[in-house]
Amino acid sequence: MTAHCISGSITTLRAHVDAIDPNAVLVLTGGRSFEGSGAAPHVRSALAGRDVTFLHDVPADPTLEDVTSAVAVFRSASPALVVAVGGGSVIDLAKAVRVIGPTSTSPAAFLRGDHEIERPGPPLVAIPTTAGTGSEATRYAVFTVDGEKRPMAHRALLPDYVILDPELTSSLPPAVTAATGLDALSQAMESIWSTRSTVPSSSDARAALGLALTHLPSAVHDPTPESRSAMCTAAHLAGRAIDVSATTAPHALSFHLTTDYGVAHGHAVALTLGAVLAYNAEVTDDDCADPRGPQHVRRVIADILDLLGVATPADAHAYLDGLVGDLGLEPTLAGVGVVSSEQRRALAASASPMRMATNPRRFDEESLEALVASLR
Repeated sequence: MTAHCISGSITTLRAHVDAIDPNAVLVLTGGRSFEGSGAAPHVRSALAGRDVTFLHDVPADPTLEDVTSAVAVFRSASPALVVAVGGGSVIDLAKAVRVIGPTSTSPAAFLRGDHEIERPGPPLVAIPTTAGTGSEATRYAVFTVDGEKRPMAHRALLPDYVILDPELTSSLPPAVTAATGLDALSQAMESIWSTRSTVPSSSDARAALGLALTHLPSAVHDPTPESRSAMCTAAHLAGRAIDVSATTAPHALSFHLTTDYGVAHGHAVALTLGAVLAYNAEVTDDDCADPRGPQHVRRVIADILDLLGVATPADAHAYLDGLVGDLGLEPTLAGVGVVSSEQRRALAASASPMRMATNPRRFDEESLEALVASLR
């Protein structure tokens, strides 16, 4: 799968459709973004004359129930092509539907990890309308199951075709641009320090981080075609990077903030990003989780400081917290409602073990509670 961020590339959808020549198509979309982004007329034109089923208004952070409902639509329509037009939630749902739909197994079995993904279903075209999640470039899809965030992970979840058109992000409100952009920035930074990073993933992550740091403020406050295109590229590169490296502690802590406090995902991740960077910078021989050793971890943290243009981990922590506020989002845990000691202990306890495992410095219960308690 290759993709390039090119204005107007939504018009290439017709060529993909004609090459596949499906008799039936399932299209998943978000809410207002389908029409507001300008994608709608192009999608309808590309699919004209075919049997098309639309699944509109995919919610943010889909649940098991949403997956079950969407799979039922898939099984009724029997599509030979799936098209996802929207943000990360839309693309995640399409990924799950296209692998679960052709089976006779319940979605719950897949999402709870009781049934393995065996093969991809029909081709999937992913058309992001946000610049943030990078879902179009990853083997992951995340859903809320039994009140907890649970990931699916398999190469069969990767879309077959990706159309990256920065013009589709031009109608995003500033708060959404900020939150999704912070997701891309955080993914890039976490990928650089992840225990599973490789030379190619680190190259993608560094490029993504540089683009996000340079262009995210403009994309939020004074968007231009250049800044929109840069953030589109940053999000895709960050997605490619975490497809290899996975994410780490800030993402592990983010899901509780989204599920229980309603904080947008990228915003939730950014609330602990600076603190985790400072924590990782203090890695020792005794608590290093990266087999390349603490010197490697310190070196990649130093690389991140250079990209941020700061001298110390403390400066980086302050810079990242300040960036969240400068983008118009609440920069503190207290400000989003995580105030009491009990609430903060619950946040620490919620951290996803899978994502904590890739953090380069190990946390124990005490150190994680201390980090969360220290935040404003």
